[in-house]
Formats: sequence, structure tokens, C-alpha cells
Amino acid sequence: MSAKPGYVQQSRWGEVMSGVNQGRIRSLASSVSERDPGSGREIGLALDRCFARIRIQVSGRVGVGKSSVRAVLTASTVSRFPDVGWEDVEITETAAMDVPSAPDPDLDGDVVVYVLTSGAQKADVDAVASASHVVPVLAKADTVDDLVGALDRLTSAVGIEVFPLMGTIARAVSEGEPKSFEMLRRAAPHLSPDMMLTRERFLRADIRHTSESRDVPTAAERDELVERIEILGVRTAVEALGSDPTMDDVRIRLLLLGVSGAARFTDTVRQSVERVRIERQARLLHRLTELAAEHPTSAEELETFLASDEAVLAIMRSALDALGETAEPGNKVESAALWLARSQSTEDPNYSRAARAISRGYLRMRARS
Repeated sequence: MSAKPGYVQQSRWGEVMSGVNQGRIRSLASSVSERDPGSGREIGLALDRCFARIRIQVSGRVGVGKSSVRAVLTASTVSRFPDVGWEDVEITETAAMDVPSAPDPDLDGDVVVYVLTSGAQKADVDAVASASHVVPVLAKADTVDDLVGALDRLTSAVGIEVFPLMGTIARAVSEGEPKSFEMLRRAAPHLSPDMMLTRERFLRADIRHTSESRDVPTAAERDELVERIEILGVRTAVEALGSDPTMDDVRIRLLLLGVSGAARFTDTVRQSVERVRIERQARLLHRLTELAAEHPTSAEELETFLASDEAVLAIMRSALDALGETAEPGNKVESAALWLARSQSTEDPNYSRAARAISRGYLRMRARS
């Protein structure tokens, strides 16, 4: 039986390495259903599980900053990752953990973002340990005196790296606030470092200069700005403008996102979401293998798909993720030989299977390039 056009061979390796294409595989399910409704129904169920919405749960104890973290993630799906598949991601906030006389919420999300204070309690440690994909975060990092020490202690307590997040700055910048940095741009040449040591000093600072009076930010403007991005954000922006007066608002926002920890934190959550996709697709392909054995009528078409570039590379992608590796951009034949040698030199059957899958993937990429 000839293969259906569009899902057997793909020459655009970047697209194929991004995973199984839902549209193409649902077309396969429809084709199979015409001859074998039972098999088509089972494929449909497997597809529904694979492509169901990915749930991110934001959880933690009372007062840790869950709402700010959720707002940062929600804004990031639009501003930072508009084209990387976040349309199938659902972000929710659970009830508080460790509340007396109240049951703890079920942490059954695909990815759990667990929000901590500077001291981890047993309930926090247990909650982090219970989640398969978890990103622990210290949401009020700007209020901690010894941030490095606090992060080390938290990481040691929960057993996984804890990410710092300055929630106020991150949330404001992620949501496009302040609308403009023009006021700071005008004031920057007239602000000395001691004027920005604390919020109070910044609000009381007597900025005197010979420019027009409109260049002097009012106390109300300063107060609103500090409310948006904290004094650390003000100081960061002013120092940046002092070094480069031409810096535009976009670059200032990116700088503040970096300082706040939002960029690294949201990238880590995005990577966890992608790992969920990879695992789901690996389970889908395994289920298709089972269905090919269980349903002889549809076996040929299923096996044709499982031998396609798309499926072989999706399996390769899953194997790379399982081993904590990434695809190398170099010589595909050399990479295939290296992974084949690794598969033959190990006594771990799981590692051997993954290494063989990676080797096959490189050979397929070489054959189709």
C-alpha cells in the first residue's frame, strides 16, 4: 500500500524534529477508520491523550506570591513565546498548601510550578517530591537579604534547583508596564546613585538642574514607577541609560526581565512543557506499535507511518530527552556511528535502546538531507 502524501517523508528537518504533526496523524486515523473502525477509534483515543491541553499548576503555601507567578507565566505565553505552541497550555492556580483543617490540593498538573518563601517547610519538600515535572521558584527574591544563601538552602532542602523571581518587576514588565520609560530617560542624567539606594530616597530626591522643569519627574510619577518596578528596577534602568542614553524601551524591558529572573524562570517552564509533549508523543508512538500488532487490517498503514521520517525523528527526540542530550549539528554519519557504539558498549538495556533510536535518527537525517 502506498503511503499517504504529507506524512511519510519530510525534508524540512526543523519541522520534523519539532515532533509529531497532529493534523497529519489525525488524517492517518481517519484513513484507518474507513477500513477498521475499531483501530481508528483506538488511534483517536491515543491522539486525544497525546494532544490534550497541557496543564501548568501554580501552587504553594499562603502568601508566597502564587498570583504574581501565574501572571508572569500568563503574560509570557503572549509576549515571549507567541509562536512555540503555548496555545495548548492551560495555567491554573491551586488553593494554598498546608492550611490547617483543609485538605491539600492535588498536584496533578503536567507541570507544577511550586512557589516558596526563603524557608522550606516539610509540606513544601513533600509537594515538590510528589510532582513529575516541577519548577520550584522563590517568588519574592527581591525581599531576601542573602539571596544566594537562601537559594542554596532551598535547593538543598527540596532536592532540585530553585529559581529566583522578583515577582513585582517580572509581572509589570511582562504585562507591558510601565508603558514608557521616557520619564526615567529624561531624569537619568540628574539622578545620583545615592538617590536610588532606597524607595524613600528616590521619592524625596531633590533633582535640581538647568533643564526645563518638565524634565523633573514629580513625586507622584516616581511613586507610581517604584510601585511598578521597585527601586531595583529603577536603579537598573537608570544605570543602563547612563551607559547608553540611546537604549530604547524594548531593550530596557529585556534587561529588566533578565534582572528579575523572569527570563530564566519562564524558559525553564517552557522546557518542562516541551518535555511533556515529547513524553506524550513517545507514548503515542508506542501505542501505535501495539495497535499495528493488534489490528492486522490497519497494520500496513500504521507501520508505514512508524517507519516515516516524522516518527523516526520523534522517537529520536524522545530518546535524546530521556538521556538528557541534544541533537548535534555536525556530521550525521559520525554521530550515528558514535551512538551505535554507545548502544553496544552499555549493559543498561534502556540506555541501549535509546542510543539505537538516536543512531537511527541520525542515519535517517543523513539519508534525507
